[in-house]
Amino acid sequence: MDRGTIAGMSVLSLLFSRSGVLAPKPFGIAVTLLYVANFLSQMLLSGDVTAQAGLWPFAIVQAVLIWNWIVLHVKRLRDAAKSSGLAIGIACLYMLTIVLVLLVMVMIVATDASTETARTGQGLIRLFLVLYLFAMLVGSPEFGVMTFWLMGFMALLLMPLMVAFGFSIWTGTRPRIPEVP
Repeated sequence: MDRGTIAGMSVLSLLFSRSGVLAPKPFGIAVTLLYVANFLSQMLLSGDVTAQAGLWPFAIVQAVLIWNWIVLHVKRLRDAAKSSGLAIGIACLYMLTIVLVLLVMVMIVATDASTETARTGQGLIRLFLVLYLFAMLVGSPEFGVMTFWLMGFMALLLMPLMVAFGFSIWTGTRPRIPEVP
């Protein structure tokens, strides 16, 4: 098998086994699909899903996606003769963000369950929308000091994702080391 091709590699091996290497182009395709899957996994935080199954489906899918992210980056970094320590550190940072999201969602789901609105699809976005509409009714669409809290919270949530995305671009652009005959 040619080094770095995915033709002879099963999908399970590609996503779950840390052994092997991965060339830039297959890495780019795989990591793009991984980011799309991560984006789509946010649907597991909808009110209908959390009302039926809780937050476990989202937590499990995120754990699998984080592991897949680590595996892909370790393989690509090995192909470029780079250390994989930074990839693991970034994955841990992202995992802490997921824990923060889960904690916020636990509060929202607990509030929804106590008011019997869990089936209406109320989530984090709806919470921000309600706060915004409330501010408009009061006379100012600005939150005052709350604006800084909300902006800080959103920056806190988005920063690890942006770091991971930037690291993926950096990893994908590292040159391959020459193959030893």
